[in-house]
Amino acid sequence: MNSIRHKTSRTFYLLAIFIVLLCLFAFFNLLYLQKQVKEGVVISNFKDDILEMRRHEKNLFLYHNKNELKNILFFNQEATTNLRKNIDSYSRLSSQIDLNNLQQLLKNYQVLMTKYWEQWEQLQQENIAGAIRPLGHSLSLIADKYALQERENLLQSLNTTQWTLAGAIFITALIIVLIGYRLSYLVVKPLRDLENKLEPIAQGKFDQLKVDNDEQEVITFTNAFNRMLYELNLRKQRLLHTEKLASLGVLISGVAHELNNPLGNVLSSCQLLKEELDTADRDLLIDWLEQIDSETMRAHKIVNALKDFGRQQDFVIESIQLSELIDNTLLLLHNDLKRLPKVLKDIPDEVFVNVDRQRFQQVLINIIKNSIDAGDETNQIELKAEFCWDHSCTLPEEAHVIGELKKSLNSNLPFTILRIKDQGNGMDKETMEHIFDPFYTTKSPGNGMGIGLYIVQEIIREHSGEIGVISQPSPQPSQSKRGTEFIIRLPYPLINCIHEETLNETIDTTLHKKEELLKQ
Repeated sequence: MNSIRHKTSRTFYLLAIFIVLLCLFAFFNLLYLQKQVKEGVVISNFKDDILEMRRHEKNLFLYHNKNELKNILFFNQEATTNLRKNIDSYSRLSSQIDLNNLQQLLKNYQVLMTKYWEQWEQLQQENIAGAIRPLGHSLSLIADKYALQERENLLQSLNTTQWTLAGAIFITALIIVLIGYRLSYLVVKPLRDLENKLEPIAQGKFDQLKVDNDEQEVITFTNAFNRMLYELNLRKQRLLHTEKLASLGVLISGVAHELNNPLGNVLSSCQLLKEELDTADRDLLIDWLEQIDSETMRAHKIVNALKDFGRQQDFVIESIQLSELIDNTLLLLHNDLKRLPKVLKDIPDEVFVNVDRQRFQQVLINIIKNSIDAGDETNQIELKAEFCWDHSCTLPEEAHVIGELKKSLNSNLPFTILRIKDQGNGMDKETMEHIFDPFYTTKSPGNGMGIGLYIVQEIIREHSGEIGVISQPSPQPSQSKRGTEFIIRLPYPLINCIHEETLNETIDTTLHKKEELLKQ
């Protein structure tokens, strides 16, 4: 199995080997330059010996001082020794100069100087001096030629080393760039792909990650992350069920009171019917029976609404008439709503939502229950639904929005928008930014766990929708209350929900209403 760690290690090992080879090359190159410099010192010493020998030669012939002769013989011996010890350096330096001839010239120069020493008091010295001068001149020319060639070779070696090091630096930089590009492909690309896959999770969508990479680390991380997502999703479902059970417990107490009224009416009608069965006229008996029937149906609807909400079932998306779902929800909350003004509803029968019934009903219950608790007996709750387009029903800029509505490829297709508004106390900006956080609540202890609206936004995300909230607190108790408005936007179900003719009629009706409002 491929491994990012192994690939990275191999890449850095190759880079290390290349750097070591480059360092060895630079080291041996410096050794070669050092050798060139040493040979330059040898040639320079040879030239200096020849120049000193020639200087003392001039002084000898000019001042006829015997000490100058000793110095000449000394420097001649030094040049001869230098040539003998470094014969290999001289051989590599020039192939145009005969070293044997150079050694012979030095020897002849020494022989002539020795004769000059022996014939110091004789008159034949002038003849020997005439032979010494051209011989010394030849030695000077050879020394100059050696020095010049040595300097040229040293400059050429320095130039070669300079360009070699520049080329090595360029190749090193190129290799580092290639290694960086390779590492970017091996390491950064899988991580970037993984980061892109994690973005939906940051938006609350706990879908399992797909493994489309053969790197061991990526596969191991993805499998571990998928296990974590499974556990998170499991705990999310448990939290959702816990919140539903808590809501169910609150609803049951209210429903119990609601059932007392129809059951009491049924009991009363049955007793009257039992007592007056033989004496009452037919119309009165039918009236009592109809009352029993209506009250029984009323209790039946309450029990069915509660049963539907409490039933445990899998997540199933279906097309649901929004008005019917809201009526069932308000029926469950009737005991809490009866102390408030009558709920204002503007929910056309043509408006449908593509949702999971239980989950979306939990959204409605949580939001409406919060709206009920947000104010006093004068709190007016309004519900309004319609379908519209993104360009015509955008959320206000001041709205705090959670989720992102998936845009359809066809911009002409509408979506469903539901507004739930109250005239309660409202919220400040800081509170509004935290209301969807888990376990955040402004209620007193014992009146809520703070997960109701967190569950709401999670369910809205599951349905690929978005929820926004607009609210402002009332500055003074005596001033009119501004309240809070929740706005839910969901993709509008065009398939298996309403016929095209019904959709067109609803679109025309909506556009007509908007035109009338604009004229007013």
